[in-house]
Amino acid sequence: MLAALSGGADSTALFLVLCALGDDLGFELSAAHFNHGIRQAADGDESFCRELCKKYGVPFFSEKQDVPAFAREKGLSLETAARLLRYEFLFKVKEELGADTIATAHHADDSAESVLMHVIRGSGLSGLAGIRETAELSFDFGNGRESCRVIRPLIGCKKTDIIAFLEKNKQPYCTDETNFSDYAVRNYLRLNIIPRIEEGVNPAFTDNLLRLSGIVREDDEYLCSLAKETLEDSRLSGGFDREKLSLLPAPVLKRCLRLALDECSTLVDVEAVHIEKLIALLKMQSGAEADIPHSRARISFSKLIIEAAAGEERGLSEAEAGFPCEEGEYFTPFGRFIIRILPFSAMEKNGNVEYNDLKPRGADAFVAFMDAEKLSGGFTVRTRRPGDRFHPVNSAWRMKLKDFFISRRVDEKQRDRIPLVLSGGEIVFIPGLLISDEVKLTQETEKVMIIEFSE
Repeated sequence: MLAALSGGADSTALFLVLCALGDDLGFELSAAHFNHGIRQAADGDESFCRELCKKYGVPFFSEKQDVPAFAREKGLSLETAARLLRYEFLFKVKEELGADTIATAHHADDSAESVLMHVIRGSGLSGLAGIRETAELSFDFGNGRESCRVIRPLIGCKKTDIIAFLEKNKQPYCTDETNFSDYAVRNYLRLNIIPRIEEGVNPAFTDNLLRLSGIVREDDEYLCSLAKETLEDSRLSGGFDREKLSLLPAPVLKRCLRLALDECSTLVDVEAVHIEKLIALLKMQSGAEADIPHSRARISFSKLIIEAAAGEERGLSEAEAGFPCEEGEYFTPFGRFIIRILPFSAMEKNGNVEYNDLKPRGADAFVAFMDAEKLSGGFTVRTRRPGDRFHPVNSAWRMKLKDFFISRRVDEKQRDRIPLVLSGGEIVFIPGLLISDEVKLTQETEKVMIIEFSE
């Protein structure tokens, strides 16, 4: 297990608890400290954490980053930038250790503050559910999506309980002076609003916020599980069925869209107004687009497509690769191709199989079955070019590749990324779609070339 250790009261208490429980619960503990490079005392906090780990014999990892510079570069709030860099570091250490869980020191007061913040922002039920005891956090740090189980063992403890625990154990801790400045919304609520409500309106205000979050969480978890199943049912290749989504009741639809954003891009800075923007997009014609924080959504025929804003360029438009018409495994900038050659007699023969179709029944669209004798020379793989034509299997004529893509409802922005397999200068296979009529299997076929493509 990897514990996030800032040196403050909360994470120090969590560290002590985990040290005490490690042997009994059967886990090995490591600690990670992220130095945000914001406060002058930050280096002292890092030294404190290092010495604490040394005292308890716990492996210690640390990293220092210039969070303000990163926030300016990416156009993020300081809080959001710090969270992203902190979790990127934690995920990296987790991978190095082979740990399966990250433990953070969020407590009950943190959860109550989060609920109040979401009330003020006009959040939906998910925001009012507070901070959960366990969560599967997912981020894309630029090398693909990464997920990890995160636990918050102190989420049921009040701050006063944590301080009392540290005092009882005579354990010092670091104090972050910025926690006493009310420039940030969370600090302002904690220092000014919550104490005044507890003093002048209801002394059980924090407890009531936590009770509210518990009630809401039960309903929200049910709706989220329903949305997860529904989103899976609406999944299409490269997107989601917008008609199915449009027919959903609002509570389920909004959760589906949040899940889709989280899966395809990120939920960072996404608010209710952006979900409403996506709902409106579902009713627009093909080609309509909407900008969401860090994402772009668009309608392509029957699909809703969501992509990370910075993830559109793949650098394949000028790429070209070649490999021989021989059995083997070949790697290209587009992906991997595996070639096998079989005698026609090895193919399954029964009265229901039509060999002049793309493939035997049940085969994947990324696997091509072609007449080896009809191929000339080696294979070339590239993306589309002006003037490209294609003769789809079982079609009466050749057509412009653009018209073929339109007829198959291929998203316009995906067309320049699709690999084309050529032999003798002619397109013979479009992975995921069709082979050419010129190379289809017939009863006269003697050798079958099987080409399997994977990204």
